Amino acid sequence: MKRIGFLVVLLLNLVGCATLEQSNVDWIAIGPEFPPTKVKDIEIVSGRADVTHPYGNLGLLRIKNLKPDRESLLMGIERGKKIAASKGADAIQVGQYNSAEDGSTDPRVTLIIYAIKYVDKLTEADEKAIEEFEVLGMLNEHSSR
Repeated sequence: MKRIGFLVVLLLNLVGCATLEQSNVDWIAIGPEFPPTKVKDIEIVSGRADVTHPYGNLGLLRIKNLKPDRESLLMGIERGKKIAASKGADAIQVGQYNSAEDGSTDPRVTLIIYAIKYVDKLTEADEKAIEEFEVLGMLNEHSSR
């Protein structure tokens, strides 16, 4: 019986993840991408005061047009953790914009997620990613002149 319950929950999660269309997701890079981290290791914070390490922002993620219900928002946060982990983040800072605040008759939520990299525990591969990002930044700066 427990096995059937587990399979039902798994199936609902898979179906639910399909509702988060890729077109509703924007990634705006701010810093370099690092080797991927594990999704389960991503910390969730609600503000800068909650960040316990020196850090840098890797990028801003917007997950748009979510229904303002608990299940949809949790699914959005899980999607945000996966994307942030793929960029090498250690944590995400989560916020939201709710269209109901503007008087919308069909309220939707946009999750606003910053991908954070802790800089006090960088690996050799992380430092290489930073160096490459700086070099590419110089090339872009010089090529635009």
